[in-house]
Amino acid sequence: MAKLIITFKDKTLQEVELTKTITVGREVGEILIKNPSVSARHMKIEKTGNTYTLSDLNSTNGTFINDERVTIRELKSGDMIAVGRHILRFENPEESKDETFDLGFDQDVGGRTMMMDSSKLKAMTQPPSGSVDTTSKMDMRKEAPKLFMMQASGTPKVIKIEKDSTLIGSSDTSDIQIKGITVGKIAAVISRTGDQYEISYQSGFAKLRVNGKQEDRRILANGDKFSISSYNFEFRTEL
Repeated sequence: MAKLIITFKDKTLQEVELTKTITVGREVGEILIKNPSVSARHMKIEKTGNTYTLSDLNSTNGTFINDERVTIRELKSGDMIAVGRHILRFENPEESKDETFDLGFDQDVGGRTMMMDSSKLKAMTQPPSGSVDTTSKMDMRKEAPKLFMMQASGTPKVIKIEKDSTLIGSSDTSDIQIKGITVGKIAAVISRTGDQYEISYQSGFAKLRVNGKQEDRRILANGDKFSISSYNFEFRTEL
């Protein structure tokens, strides 16, 4: 059964099973949140079979899913819904566990669909044609792996992973800075041990998901996809 886990300042207040369509508000609804930042009728979640759709009810401060303001959106397990200063985590164990996002194929970015195939990814990271490589393959150092970070422009940002510890989070000191009220100051860390790279969750309401599954830590393999809040990445050791 799908449910909402309602939290405030890292403290769990309530768990509500979603057996029917519900309304959330300060004064009206099945879930009441007595906070001045919440509208009287703030938003609703409609249940249709095993599909749950959130609709904002013209609230003053808006409804946010994974740090993005929305009017209407189909919910997916793990979504973080911000209503005022409260966070409602949507969990649906019946949802397909094989859900993944795919950088380089059909990928939704802020309501727009981005198409990127592997040949384009390869072209972005290889030297221009005609350039001469004077280094023998035997002497060539192993190239650092890369992260492809999805951007609204449709072109992934390419980030080399060259440090022993790469910090991802909202802090200004993070190596990869991502923003959002559900993102921890240090949300995750990629640690290098020899030729292995391990990603581990650190803090924040937005959890680490690797290949569509929530993880506390995971050794990354070529082609693994991971997400934190609305930010999607692909780890590549080769193209």
